[in-house]
Amino acid sequence: MAKYDPLREHLARLDEVVWAAKLEDLEKILGSSLPMSAREHRTWWANSGGSLVHQNAWLDAGWRVDHTDLKRDLVVFRRLRIGGTALAQAPRRPETDMPRAAEAGGAEAARLSQMMTGLRESVSVTVRAEWSAVGPLADVVCGSTLLAPEPGVYRLTRLRDGRPFTSVIDARDLAGFHQALRRSLKGLDQGDHVPDAVGGTRLVDRLGIETGVACEIDVVRPGNAWILTDGRGRGAELGKSQERELVARLLAIQERQSGRGGRLLRW
Repeated sequence: MAKYDPLREHLARLDEVVWAAKLEDLEKILGSSLPMSAREHRTWWANSGGSLVHQNAWLDAGWRVDHTDLKRDLVVFRRLRIGGTALAQAPRRPETDMPRAAEAGGAEAARLSQMMTGLRESVSVTVRAEWSAVGPLADVVCGSTLLAPEPGVYRLTRLRDGRPFTSVIDARDLAGFHQALRRSLKGLDQGDHVPDAVGGTRLVDRLGIETGVACEIDVVRPGNAWILTDGRGRGAELGKSQERELVARLLAIQERQSGRGGRLLRW
């Protein structure tokens, strides 16, 4: 096990959104001392990732360092996204149980029983995504080169009570969704039927926006999202509806945890 893996596993098990820890608490979790630079330099606690294995420990678990107070030996972590589901590791079955398993289901059942211990180890599943700025909703016309007819995740941000409020859209076609939204803002979808609509059948009703309200658009395009399991991962295939939905759902949860609403819509 790498030095910082215990920290990643500890964070992945937490249910809290914010976790404050003393440096000595972190050293107990790691089972070893932190380097002197961790006590003297705030940059050690940056959220850069990349080749910095200690930073990847919390980033891969779905957390980021919110702030530090090194004079008080304090580090505050904040959940960035759903960082994983920790499954309690079941105790290893006594060897004396194996003959009974073999009697009940034969050698295959006994072999499966032995394998289950490894399958019940803790696991963290995270999503990393890069938002690309598109611009103000009022300025991005249909057919804009900024929005291609490709699958992705569309985020609409507006102000509500003076604070950013977001809607995250799992879009099978980014350009098509944008065109439908512009059409709805002009009142051209009055007779459209939207199955299982919540909050009204019109798209603007479902998103809770009105004509003239300032909104900003960001998107996650194909190639800009990754699914990570225990720090190892691959690019998310946004062309596949199930993977796109997973990415959109986790991004919406991250928006909610950050206090920005995070309403989710599939289109």
